[in-house]
Amino acid sequence: MLAGVDLGGTQVRVALARTDGRITGIAKTPTAAVGGPQGMAEWVAAQVDHLRGRAKVRRVAIGSPGPLDAVHGKLVNPANLPGWEGAPLAALVARATGAPTLLQHDAKLAALAEYHRGAGRGSRHLVYITWSTGIGGGVVIDGQLFSGAHGSAGEVGHTIIDPDGPLDACGQRGCLEVFAGGNNLARQTGEPAAQLFEAAESGDAEALAIVRRAATYMGVGLINVTNLFDPDVIVVGGGISRSWKLVGPQLEAALRGSPFIGAARRPALRRARLGDKVGLVGAVEWARANL
Repeated sequence: MLAGVDLGGTQVRVALARTDGRITGIAKTPTAAVGGPQGMAEWVAAQVDHLRGRAKVRRVAIGSPGPLDAVHGKLVNPANLPGWEGAPLAALVARATGAPTLLQHDAKLAALAEYHRGAGRGSRHLVYITWSTGIGGGVVIDGQLFSGAHGSAGEVGHTIIDPDGPLDACGQRGCLEVFAGGNNLARQTGEPAAQLFEAAESGDAEALAIVRRAATYMGVGLINVTNLFDPDVIVVGGGISRSWKLVGPQLEAALRGSPFIGAARRPALRRARLGDKVGLVGAVEWARANL
């Protein structure tokens, strides 16, 4: 058996799965209820014991918001988990469960999930973009998750669109995230991004103009991603992807409109399919990949 853990600012979820990736049981609890990293490790161990029956758990994989140090299994300073800074999460969970444990960025695991079980099935090279409050991503090359020299490959939101643009929270100017990320759209408009997109879908002219401008910037981001990684599939997930009828055609048009990206190498653009299961599926797939 394998265990996948999806750690978020709102809730923690655990899935038990067979070595073929089939999930056999899920448990969840509010993140606030576990009381911190040690409490989370103990809760995970209790759920694993409850779900596994007599089977032995061979590997645990945790997907978590970043920044994190995947090599050493430590959180750095995740914004959505105050008080968890520097927590050696992989070691804590390994000690509590008795199983070797891995830690990886949740957006990267989402890429792996969509590659194996979702919208990227059948592809060889995939880029996954999560478009929500922020913009992140993951890259799969020849079926393998690509992390880069320092584990930061796939930071699509911090590619620079305009070097003279607004200052982003990361310290750079003109990042894609500052133009198209939900948090920044909310700051510009004074209302939550979800309400902005709902208004646009209802035909509000001002909201529609803002959304179209954000989608234009995201289209530029997709062109850059295509030229960097040459994927056969780009999968877009996250909260804003729920407005696919609104943004999808514009993103498609951006890719088609690039004179440098001919039809022969234009990636298929797909909306993510796994929804809120993507974190658990990705964690299980990461455990499978590291057996």
